[in-house]
Amino acid sequence: MIFSDNNMSITNWLSLLIISCMLLACNSKKEDVATKQPSDQPNIVFIYADDMGYGEIEALNPDRSNIPTPHLNRLAKEGKVFTDAHTTSSVCTPSRYALLTGRYNWRTRLQQGVVTGGNKSLIAKGRLTLPALLKEAGYSTALVGKWHLEHEYMVPAKLQNVVLSKRTNSFWPAPYPVGTKILEGPITRGFDSYFGFHHSREMSSIFRDDVIEKEIDVIEVLPTLTNEVVELIDQKTDDSKNEKPFFIYFAMNSPHTPIVPSKEFQGRTELGSYGDFVAQTDGSVGAVLEALKRNDLSDNTLVIFSSDNGTSRAANIKALEEKGHFPSAQFRGSKADIWDGGHRVPFIVRWPGVVQSGSKSDQLVCLTDMMATFAELVSVELPFDVAEDSWSFLPALKGEEIPQPRSSVVHHSINGRFAIRDRDWKLILAPGSGGWSAPNDIPATKQGLPEMQLYNMEEDVSETTNLYTSQTEKVESMTALLQKIVVDGRSTPGPTQSNDVEVDIFKTDLNHKKD
Repeated sequence: MIFSDNNMSITNWLSLLIISCMLLACNSKKEDVATKQPSDQPNIVFIYADDMGYGEIEALNPDRSNIPTPHLNRLAKEGKVFTDAHTTSSVCTPSRYALLTGRYNWRTRLQQGVVTGGNKSLIAKGRLTLPALLKEAGYSTALVGKWHLEHEYMVPAKLQNVVLSKRTNSFWPAPYPVGTKILEGPITRGFDSYFGFHHSREMSSIFRDDVIEKEIDVIEVLPTLTNEVVELIDQKTDDSKNEKPFFIYFAMNSPHTPIVPSKEFQGRTELGSYGDFVAQTDGSVGAVLEALKRNDLSDNTLVIFSSDNGTSRAANIKALEEKGHFPSAQFRGSKADIWDGGHRVPFIVRWPGVVQSGSKSDQLVCLTDMMATFAELVSVELPFDVAEDSWSFLPALKGEEIPQPRSSVVHHSINGRFAIRDRDWKLILAPGSGGWSAPNDIPATKQGLPEMQLYNMEEDVSETTNLYTSQTEKVESMTALLQKIVVDGRSTPGPTQSNDVEVDIFKTDLNHKKD
């Protein structure tokens, strides 16, 4: 080929071709980056462990945790750890009620303890829930795992005379046959789908939506639930990529009793079955994170890990501590107690592109706050008569200042004892633990301990020095604040609401043995 002076040389043609290819590649990379920018409506996976204290995770308790938790460590490294996060109660049912409604549990009929199943739902019909809120914003919603908020059973006529399965050490069924329907369960409270069980003592009975689908051994429950979450993520991937986000609430059965690590995790730690079960809990988190990664959803999914309360005494905490593992970290008490070990829980958030990796926040957070936070996230305005105790901390996820940060939170123990945290101060309206740890309230009274406890949590996070008798003005002001929160029916700005029952914050009768 012959080129004239007016034509391009072959060298110029090659140069132009190379530049064009580079521009195309650059544009392609820009498009790839654009598709991976965080969405205003990310998928949400909320993983809720059962009876797992703050100190169980290596990343949160590096000097005194002897259980390997590589996947939770990774989550903390890639996300943000909230060091001052609390459930509203130190036991299961009330914590779950508060999480899903944004309302303190003690405003309901449940003034102490947990529910046992087969009764009217603790969440009133018509009350807005976290999944219902997200459905309004276009999310699909799924619960996998433990409900523990009551529902009623209806046994079909053809099953009335079926012989019920018998309980064994490895098999804990509900007293109803497979095929029994449930009324007013999770799918009537905002969830599109439900796969799980009601509570741990009946965890072998597995529900699918509104019917008992099957019965399985307790050792199979955690792997079965984990597989269900992984399959859900696989199924919802295409919808997610077509701007139809999903919310999965993974309410784990572990490491709550029965403590039943799978064969592959047995012997994984030097802390016996309990340590192995915590390691398996971490493994389940890893399986969920891997499912998100495999489906290219990690960048557009907000993952939260937390727990419903502290570690249970069933873990044999004393034996764990003797081996150098402290499930409550530096905090006093454990599950059931009013001390922080009962309700200060792990709270880790990962959202690539929004939440700074490896960051921490000491912002006071309560799990009731998920309602207001998610409402702000998806731009839904909450009515004045819902989520009465929910404060948004969305700016804290982004590393920004919160315009109206939470400054106080009300705590509740298994026995219904109250405490209130107000900034750096914590007032406990009981002489003892309010729960299972020594001294309980009656022995504390017999020992002559003060009827209340006041701690400066900034200086004494382990709650060792009771300042109740020397800080009378602080006690009076904090008691008045708690009474106001109760009477107002809410702790957020807005018109006064009603509690479901009369609330006694003192319960002084629990300080003395009944005749």
